[in-house]
Amino acid sequence: MSLSPKLMVLAGVVVASMVFLMARTMSGNSGVYYLDIDEYLAKPIDHPVRVAGFVADGSIRKDPSGLVVRFTLRDARGEKSMPVLFDARGGGARIPDTFTDGSQVLVSGRMGGGGEFEAKEMLAKCPSKYEARGQSGRS
Repeated sequence: MSLSPKLMVLAGVVVASMVFLMARTMSGNSGVYYLDIDEYLAKPIDHPVRVAGFVADGSIRKDPSGLVVRFTLRDARGEKSMPVLFDARGGGARIPDTFTDGSQVLVSGRMGGGGEFEAKEMLAKCPSKYEARGQSGRS
């Protein structure tokens, strides 16, 4: 039993279309994992985004419950910054233990109406605690 050439071409077009659509769907916006703060401030995005920066020294203000924190996110040079609100009262999110002055932070959220970035998630890394051996001059 042999298939007609027209049916084989049609099947090939269907399979190629499915592969193309799957590849396009899977790639989505995954090419940009996060933006640096200066990239974000240059062109703010009106949908949820991840923004990376550093916690400005002395800017951390926690409410009495310890679940809501406001701070300033700055770039590596300290030239650009933006205020951030992180509210962990919503359930699964929490303030990381490594969240301190100068820590590197990745926040996920969007800019609020009051000019404050409203973060739904936050990841923090202590800048000196995780240096590779030998980089800090100590072995």
